[in-house]
Amino acid sequence: MFTYPTPADAGTAGYAMVADRFALLLGAEAGAGIAADLWSTMTAPDAAFEDVLSVIAAIGIGALPDFALVELVDVATSSVSVAVRGTATIDLHGPQRSSYAGGGVGTWVEGSAREVAGISLSLAGDDDGGPLPLGRGVARSNGLRWGAETAPSPAPIEAVAASREHIVEPTAFLGDLDPLETVAIDRGDLAAAVGPRRTPPPAESSGADGDGDAVEDETILGSRRPRVADAPPPGRTARLRIDPGGDVPLDHPVVLGRGPRAADHPGARIAAVPSPRKEVSSTHLEVRLDGDELVLRDLDSTNGTVVRRPDGDVTLLRGGATLRVEVGTVLDLGDGVIVVFDTTP
Repeated sequence: MFTYPTPADAGTAGYAMVADRFALLLGAEAGAGIAADLWSTMTAPDAAFEDVLSVIAAIGIGALPDFALVELVDVATSSVSVAVRGTATIDLHGPQRSSYAGGGVGTWVEGSAREVAGISLSLAGDDDGGPLPLGRGVARSNGLRWGAETAPSPAPIEAVAASREHIVEPTAFLGDLDPLETVAIDRGDLAAAVGPRRTPPPAESSGADGDGDAVEDETILGSRRPRVADAPPPGRTARLRIDPGGDVPLDHPVVLGRGPRAADHPGARIAAVPSPRKEVSSTHLEVRLDGDELVLRDLDSTNGTVVRRPDGDVTLLRGGATLRVEVGTVLDLGDGVIVVFDTTP
């Protein structure tokens, strides 16, 4: 079971959240609304690490809150994935100790570890009381801790896999939230409670459509529903508006990044963008026009691209995924680089 120190001032402390497969510390600056959205995402049956990051990224690369996120990936090997930003830190204890800090980067730092026997998450702030237990739920605190600080041998992570008995789901993230939502942990129910990480469903026709043509991979991390693109007005030409950088026509595929090399992308336009903090990868994103839509393909960028559609929906595109978007879509590559899919007479 996780524990958390009680803060000197609960109203200014962060949000400490423990779900079945996730533990999250979120800076107070994010606010109760974002905390509620994150809790809803973390507790969804098919929640994935990227889904939680998508909710955080939707705030905007330039306004990201401090956070420390841990996901239990595999019970048998006690494996976890982590992401951390700002003043937050993560310490993973076991046969080998791993520490992650989010300072000095504009987005976040990611990592992973195996054979984890203890987890410590912390934010900058004054916590002078406790510790109190937190089995599953939300409390105002700047710290979360589970397990041992040192361990001679691997130990299964059981804190994030709790039975549902006696759990009261948090319905608010304000001062009236009861922090003492504790539960008993059944080791035998661990695998069933945690379950596997979400994987994409298999293709129904072995990667081909009814005519035998290959179907483009349109896996989108964090996406929830398909979109239908609106056609641009007649007589207008598609383009990219890159800030900073200017306009780029879409008569050829365009590769964006901190320093893409033309020799690696024959037939494509190269659009190099500034990224002093290196939030934009050297080869970050490829875009190409297909009819009235723009096809985006992540080039295994480190931080991905925040995709904002005209209807306000936000997706974090990463991991080599592709996505079709309509005119008016805004792409946030990080480090203040904004790209708009637009048309011009």
